[in-house]
Amino acid sequence: MKPFLRLLLLSCVTLGLAGILAAQTTPLALTLTNSAATGLDYSTGKYGFSDSTEVYSVPIDLSHESGSWLWRANFSYLTIKGPATVIGGGGAARPTSNTESGFGDIYLSGAYRFGELLGPWHLDLTARVKLPTASESRGLGTGETDVYGQVDLYRSFGTVTPFFSAGWREFGDSAQYPLHSGVYASAGVHFRLNETTLLITSFDWGEYLIEGDDDTMDALVAVSHDVNANWRAMVYALAGLTDASPDLALGLRATYRF
Repeated sequence: MKPFLRLLLLSCVTLGLAGILAAQTTPLALTLTNSAATGLDYSTGKYGFSDSTEVYSVPIDLSHESGSWLWRANFSYLTIKGPATVIGGGGAARPTSNTESGFGDIYLSGAYRFGELLGPWHLDLTARVKLPTASESRGLGTGETDVYGQVDLYRSFGTVTPFFSAGWREFGDSAQYPLHSGVYASAGVHFRLNETTLLITSFDWGEYLIEGDDDTMDALVAVSHDVNANWRAMVYALAGLTDASPDLALGLRATYRF
């Protein structure tokens, strides 16, 4: 069985197992929460090329929460200028260096939050699939389906919540984009400054995307603020730590919960 099919099967089994375990635990009061978010992202980096690649994107992020389940769908409208197609925090050679705009790939995910499964540590399991809706010929995407499986651990110590994530990403086979599938991970801390404001810091790492390239590494700082019961605003800044990562990324989000 191909690695891609193995990971797709593993993702389905993971969500199925989460459902079985959920049915065997004490039922939770059903809470339904929906949210829609948008904003603006900007990144620039060389990704091992002589010229920089700039990416502007307007994301759309939709989520539905039902008890311990969280379902998400997100995509972006992109403008890319430069030689690299930006993938998973790194970059690969585009078939064109022209400035191109269009809709990006669609990401669908399902997560089950087990709560305090490991003593006081919370555990989440997530399966995610990327649908290749972005144009491959214009360098907006790879034209292939990718699958991700991820585990998250976190625990609160008063106003401080450390978190750890690790996962595997399986890229679809592509002659244009011979990407290396592999492990990725992140670690960080949420600092609650007050009842409505969070400071978030994280360090992210991923195995190299292209044979011979560096692993991707970056550091992120973000501030999230609940304006009221429905609206949340967030701003972030990211700095790349290797040649395979963006030099700089900036962004803002507005989220409406209903």
